[in-house]
Amino acid sequence: MLALSTSSIVYNRKLCDDRNFLTDTQRQLCINYGDLIPKVAIGAEMAYDECRHQFRWERWNCIAHKKNDSGGTLQARLPLLFGDSLVLDSREAAFVSAIFSAGVSHEITKACSSNQLTSCSCDKTSSTHEKDSSKWQSCNDNIVFGTSFAKQFIDSVELKWSLTKLFSNHDRSLMNLHHNEAGRITVKQTMWWKCTCHGTSGSCTTKICSKSVANFCQIGNLLKKGYEKAIKVQIKYVSTKQVLMPINEQIPLVTNTQLVFLKKSPLYCNSVAGRRCKVKSSDEIGSCSNMCCGKGYHTQIKIIEKNCSCKFVWCCKVTCQKCSHKQKIHICK
Repeated sequence: MLALSTSSIVYNRKLCDDRNFLTDTQRQLCINYGDLIPKVAIGAEMAYDECRHQFRWERWNCIAHKKNDSGGTLQARLPLLFGDSLVLDSREAAFVSAIFSAGVSHEITKACSSNQLTSCSCDKTSSTHEKDSSKWQSCNDNIVFGTSFAKQFIDSVELKWSLTKLFSNHDRSLMNLHHNEAGRITVKQTMWWKCTCHGTSGSCTTKICSKSVANFCQIGNLLKKGYEKAIKVQIKYVSTKQVLMPINEQIPLVTNTQLVFLKKSPLYCNSVAGRRCKVKSSDEIGSCSNMCCGKGYHTQIKIIEKNCSCKFVWCCKVTCQKCSHKQKIHICK
């Protein structure tokens, strides 16, 4: 990791001080690690896209309001970003906190491993040859730095206490901090060994391996399963510490990757008009009877154009014809 020059710090300070929506911790991180702040935005955007994908056939589909001039980051902006459609103590809010935290952790980790930043680099601490093995370890994705930076940046929103927040939103803050951690741990737990073979005549006498973060859609899939199995909790004191405890006493203690909620989700029937649905059995996800809340649907015929009859032309291009076909789509009233 390279030290920032005085001129860089002065430039970053001016840039970051203008961002009045940042917490004090975020502003200091912005000054010290200026080249990582755009990566935070990329990670948040990736998380939002994954949220939209995971909920594309749900009544609540992670749709955000248009950006306004008020700025803001992550949890601090969730009320502005999602409006009244997101109940902030619900299982949907749990997923949003976890996926945004995971997105920032994932992107920062990948960015460091590019070795093109001054703020961080790949993880070289374990670049050693495994004993009695043909496997050599190269530079790993820097998950330690990535999750540490994400924790400081995102958790500071909840740790910025005020008297009002202390008495009115403390339960929600504990829930958000829990899900921030769940997102980071999921990124860490899904890392895998990525290997390339080296040897003569296509042999694999030596493998060069590095530990890499998983494809983000895999992380999204795991968090969506966590959403579907989320449990209702309440805040209880254990000794002098407040913890999340399941309402159902038959359920064991909450694990650090388990998604939880404080309030039951609404039906989300106010925002289904115009949504696509499937003519399937009523209990299937995305079915019109379920998606449309019993309000009915109408069917449209849509002309779909696709490339077809593609041919390779020497040298070196592919030519295709345009084929169209009619497709029925079903829209909630």
